[in-house]
Order: sequence, then structure tokens, then C-alpha cells
Amino acid sequence: MVKKLFIVGLILLIPGIWTLFQALSIGPASWALDQSLFWGTPIVNFVFWIGLAHAGTFLSAILLILEVRFQKRISLVAELSTIAAILVASIFPLIHLGIVSRFYFLIPFFNERNIFANFSSPLIWDFVAIFVYLCISIFYIVTHLLSLKHASLLKTRKVLAWILFPLVLWVHTIVSLDFAVTTNNLWQGAYFPIYFILGALFSGLALVVFLLEVQKRRVRKIEELLIAASWLLFVFWIWEFFQKGVWHFEVVFFGFVIVQLLWIPVLRKQKAFRLFVSFSVLISMWLERYVLIIPLDIEWLPVDYGWFALGIGLFLSVFFGLYLLIQKHNPLVFYVSAEESNEKYSRKVLWGILAGAVVFALLYFALNYPLDTSVPLMNWIPVLFPLFSLFAGLSFFALGVYSVVPKKQFFLVSGLLVLILGGAFGAFYAGGDTNLGVESKIISVERVSKNNRPVKDLWASRCASCHGLKGEGNRKFIYEFYPEIQDLTLERLNSQGEDSLTQVVLKGRAFMNPFEGRVSEPEARALIRYMYQLAEEKE
Repeated sequence: MVKKLFIVGLILLIPGIWTLFQALSIGPASWALDQSLFWGTPIVNFVFWIGLAHAGTFLSAILLILEVRFQKRISLVAELSTIAAILVASIFPLIHLGIVSRFYFLIPFFNERNIFANFSSPLIWDFVAIFVYLCISIFYIVTHLLSLKHASLLKTRKVLAWILFPLVLWVHTIVSLDFAVTTNNLWQGAYFPIYFILGALFSGLALVVFLLEVQKRRVRKIEELLIAASWLLFVFWIWEFFQKGVWHFEVVFFGFVIVQLLWIPVLRKQKAFRLFVSFSVLISMWLERYVLIIPLDIEWLPVDYGWFALGIGLFLSVFFGLYLLIQKHNPLVFYVSAEESNEKYSRKVLWGILAGAVVFALLYFALNYPLDTSVPLMNWIPVLFPLFSLFAGLSFFALGVYSVVPKKQFFLVSGLLVLILGGAFGAFYAGGDTNLGVESKIISVERVSKNNRPVKDLWASRCASCHGLKGEGNRKFIYEFYPEIQDLTLERLNSQGEDSLTQVVLKGRAFMNPFEGRVSEPEARALIRYMYQLAEEKE
């Protein structure tokens, strides 16, 4: 079954990669978005997969901290699911950047690019927190595999679990803030982080049940936790109904009603039914993300099934590919665990984490001196806490590995990693030419007409996000980021003139960004004349 699912994953990657190529070449227009919303199904998929990614290692870490016995039976499966799911989730926000090759602008490179202005953006918080979570999750699973031969690494693994426990709560809280800081009043509430964390755990439990059943293994305690989590989320859904009038029958049916059938012993004993319930929960959690992100007054968007193929295919390929690779070298690795020593964990561990955070803070602020005092301290915390965690986790991981592997091998691998990371850091820090190149097609001013497709496409790609496709103004987007919006009227256009407005497009003014280098002067003039046409239609 494992090999079959691995092959299925590879097959699904074919249409999935084609969809990804289309998105990279066409842009957000391939996502069936319109001017009534600026988040669509790709963000639905992002929140869904990032929830699965956060739940896997979190389950393993918290059960290890609480010293729950059945943790050993699910730990490696949960940890592998995190690595696979987070690789899927990371695709969607990178595409959302528009220019994927410039992802490194999300990295807080001190004062080099005045990047501290972006410390107020949840996008920066997301990037740093998710990247750190991926790194420490990799440290955690590598330590787990090494501990099977070197029991002394169990101490390091428990330290990493203590670091991961608050980090997971932190990361999904930050993801919830992506919604809470918008103008949508349905998303503004102190309960939102807890809601997101519970949703992530619920979907993660269902995924673990599914993966265990595929491997012909069963852990009844996970099924009981799945039932308990369904009741906790049901309380939130009832509260939303009474407070906000929000109710989605399909979410409650797949995520609560069907789960309650596990109370029936005859059904619960059936493997096919347990698989059905876990799959039902995953459907419910995807639908819950959909109805959360897509406004209620908007009809169902056309769903590009290529995104499903990409997500499921990449997850199955990575998870079962790693599964088969690990199983090949140690066939019993998913069924055995190293025996933990009776050595007590002293306060030195906590002092070590604190010391690592202090050292990192001093180093970071020293490199960043003088500080940009215009950024409130509260905007630094969402980024600095994950970075402190990364520094502490990397320190303990390196010390633990150093104690069990040959010293020559350790220094050789460490040296190569430092060279690779140093080269990447230097390349990203230096940046590149910010000019995005000359437009591939120059639009002729003389050919601007109502049915001129090139100028319509240029307007849709450069201007419509703020001004609307027909000049009506995308007020939802404008009010989200800017304090005011100007009406597109002939009177206002005539008061400024074509030459002046062309310079506004090229040089920018007030809250409008300059487009010089992205559109040529003839194209800017063509856009202004197209604006006149839109204004005339409105009269």
C-alpha cells in the first residue's frame, strides 16, 4: 500500500506541476479571482496544509513532553507528515509574492534595504516563523532517527520538543493574525488564534489516523482525541452561530456529525470506516478554510483541481518517499524506540535556551545598529521569538550531534553547510537589479481603442487591483492599505491633463507607487487614454 501511494503521488504531480507552471506564467489571473476579493483558493490551500504541518510535530513534541506512552507509536509518522505538509504549504505564499525569485526580500536583512518597515507585515512574520518551524522540525526528526542508535540524544530530542511546543502555538497564532489585521470584522477577535490552533490539531489528528491505517496500524487513543477535538470545534461553531449568525452545515456534517459515529463499536472496528472518518475530517477542514476566506456573498469559485493534485501528489511523494527510504535502512524504525535513560533534566536546559536567546539578541542588534526606532517593539516580537528559537534549537542540535558522530565527519559537513549558507546569505544580502526589465510588448498609443485587448490586459495587470477593472475602484483593497480613494471622472481627469497623469503613472504620487521601469512611457500614455474611455462610460 505504501509503494502504491508513493506511485499515486508521482502521477498526481504531473497535472499539479502543470498548474504550478500556469500560475507562475499567468499570475493570479489563473486563480479565478475578481475585484471583490483578493484572497482565493490558493490561500485556502495554504492555511489547510500549514495546519497539517503544524499539527504533526506538535503532536509528537507535546506527547513526548507529557511522557505519554503511545507517543512512540505515532511520533515518526507525525514528524514525517510535518516535513511533507510544510513543503506543500510553502508553495502558495511564494506564488502570492508575484515574483517568486525575490522571496529573499522577506528575510530581515538588518538595515540594508530599510526592511524594518515590513516588520509590521504578517507576511514577514509568516515567512520567518514557518521557516524556523521547518528547520527545527528537521532537527527534531534527525535527532529522533539518530537516537535509535545513540540513546544519549534523547536529551537533545526532549529539549527540541520544549522549543517546538511554544513555537507551534506561536506560528499558528501568527497565521491567524493574517486575517485578524484585515478590515473584515468577522475575523477580528481574540479567539481567532485559539480557533486556528484547534483546527490545526483536529486536521492533524485526522491525518495521523489516516497514515497509520494505511500502514495497517491503529492507535485508539488518537481516535479518542479526534472525537474530543470535534467537540471543541463544535463549541466554536455554535458560538459563531449565536454571535455572528455564521453557520455552515457541510462543515459541521463532515467535521462533527460523521466523527460521532466512532462511538458505535461495530463501525469503529471497521478499518474502512476509520479511513472514511479521517478523510471526512480533512474534507471538513478544507471546507472550513474555504468558507472562512471566501466571503459569504460570493458564489463558489471555480476550483482548479490541479492545486489539489499538486498538494496531494507532493505530500504523498515526499511522505512515502522518505518513509520507504528510512524503512530500507532500518525496517523496524517505525515500531521501535530507544530506551530513555533515568537521568533527570535539570534547569541547565532552560538556562541554556535563555542564554542562547540572549546571545542571539546581542548579536542581532549589534549587526543592526543603529536601530530603526520608528518600528514599535511589538512588531519585532513576532519575528524575533522564532529567530531566538532557531538559534537555541540549532545550538542544542549541533552539540548533540557533535557528541555522537565522528569529529572529522561533523566538521566536514558543518563546514560545507556554512559555506553554502554563507554564499546564499551573501547573494541575497547583496540583492539584484530592481529593474524588472523592459515590457515584452510596447502598446501603441495610436491604437488605443475600446476593444484594444493589449491595453485592457495591461490595465488589468497593473491598475485594476486598486482602480477596478472598469474604473469603479477596488474599495475593499484600497481601504485595506490606503486611507482614501479617488473617483475616476472626466472632470478630474481633464483638470490634470494627459501629460501630467502620464508622469503620475511613471513617477508616482502620494499613495500611488511609481511604475517607471515596469511600463514604458507610451504604455503609460495608453493607460491614461484608456482611463478617459472608462470615465466616459461611467458618465
